[in-house]
Formats: sequence, C-alpha cells, structure tokens
Amino acid sequence: MKIVIHAGRPAQALTEKFDYYVGIDRGALFLLEEQHHLDLAVGDFDSVNAKEFARISEDAAELFKLPEEKDQTDLEAGLELVRSRFPEAEVTIIGSLGGRLDHHLTNVYLPLNFANYENICLKDAQNLVRYLSAGEHTIKKIEGYPYLGLVQVNTGRSLEIKNAKYPLKAKDNFADIYASNAFISDSMDLKIDLGQLIVIYSKDS
Repeated sequence: MKIVIHAGRPAQALTEKFDYYVGIDRGALFLLEEQHHLDLAVGDFDSVNAKEFARISEDAAELFKLPEEKDQTDLEAGLELVRSRFPEAEVTIIGSLGGRLDHHLTNVYLPLNFANYENICLKDAQNLVRYLSAGEHTIKKIEGYPYLGLVQVNTGRSLEIKNAKYPLKAKDNFADIYASNAFISDSMDLKIDLGQLIVIYSKDS
C-alpha cells in the first residue's frame, strides 16, 4: 500500500498515484485543491480560516482535530495514526521540508521514531530523504538526483562507503555528516554497525 502525507508546506503537484491521501493541517486543503480524494485530515488547523476548515470538514472522509497545545507536532500525530493503521505501508511525506529550521530538522529526524522507518521517505522539489538501519545496504541511483548526502545517527561513526565517487573507510570516519557524494555506477554500497543512516538524494534548483 502506498500512502502520501501532505504536511502543509507548499509542494509540487502530485503526479504519482497513491492508495491513501492524508492531509496535515493546511496540507489537507492543498490535496483538495489538487482534486485528490482526502481520506484523512489531521491537525489543529490553525493555518486555515473558518471557510477553509469547513471545506476540509465536509470533504474529508475522516477528520481528527487536535488541540492547539499538545506534546506532538501535527505531522507526528498524523504519522502515528497512519502507522497504527498501516504499519507496513510505504509512506511518502511531502510539504515537510524548508521553512522554519526547527520544523525542518524535526521533520527530517521524525521517521526514525517509528517502526519500519525504512518504508518512509520525505520528498520536495530538490530532495528525497530515505532511512536505513544498521547493516550492509546497496542503494540504487535515482535519475535526476546527482548528489548524495549521508547523516549518521548514533552510528559510532561506523559508516563505510564503497563504489562511490568519495569512498570512506570506517577508520577514516571523522564527521557525522557527509555531503555531495555521487554515484559512479547504478548503485552504491553503505555499511553501518549500529544506529541509523539518513540518506539524502538531492539536486540543484
């Protein structure tokens, strides 16, 4: 099952088809404006006016209105609900990158709080963010994304990179973030002994 979650920031119009559409706060309105069926709307809806909220309430198949003061972001609450219902689904989150830096960083790290985070990705016009667990992985080149960034999360700087423009041995690992690597073939080999790896495919604007 393929699910898209629109997190509320302006995003490119969807061209890919999904089985289930979720709007977070103003993201629900964006999905309706693009003529998508709105299966689920979640948020405190402080970013829409009364008329817009009325439209969301009328057109959403299901709506969860959250209090304005809470211990979770709207996106976190929405993703938690989606994961509780569809734990194995592939989830693409759009409209979550850019804007306020604290929101941006929170959203980048958010999927790591959930089981099966390897089935979650974040996407915008320039970036595709994926997640890997400890172990050995062969990742594929994706057309249109010439650059690859890697962020280590609790890996003990154990990252190894092979079959890449800039290979790396664990003994030479001196940083938590490595930017602007590139594929030299259709795939690249990565290894971490523990923790998680945030994999960022990117391109210039």
